[in-house]
Amino acid sequence: MLKLIAVGNVLMKDDGIGIFIAKAMENELTEKGIEVIYGETDFGYCISKVNDCDTIIILDAASYGRNPGDISIIPLNSYTESRNGYTQHSYNLLDILKLYYPNLEGDILAIEVKEITFGFGLTPELQQKKKDIIREIFNYLNSW
Repeated sequence: MLKLIAVGNVLMKDDGIGIFIAKAMENELTEKGIEVIYGETDFGYCISKVNDCDTIIILDAASYGRNPGDISIIPLNSYTESRNGYTQHSYNLLDILKLYYPNLEGDILAIEVKEITFGFGLTPELQQKKKDIIREIFNYLNSW
């Protein structure tokens, strides 16, 4: 089964982009048979929703020095801790996924952020690009 796991902290501005995007897409994803899991920062919960036969798409914030709203697609099986980049949550979640489900297939959709700091809601830069981000993720998911 295809599952989208949204992670991030909505109380840390753009770090919550994965959650905000998943909520905006949830109805359409559910209609397509894609299970949406709101993991936020609870990796134990995320793992409890995964099975060996699943395909996992992780939606998270990232800071790779790209333009806010740009999406990097990183295959789960290419994950290493020595990447030159930073995604606040993926290291712990991915380490656990690799440990318990080493053959799991899927990707990380890492959405470039403008700012991660205390505060609720997205920065104007990401809020302005939200529709484009959603369209790009739908295009990506249609390829599955």
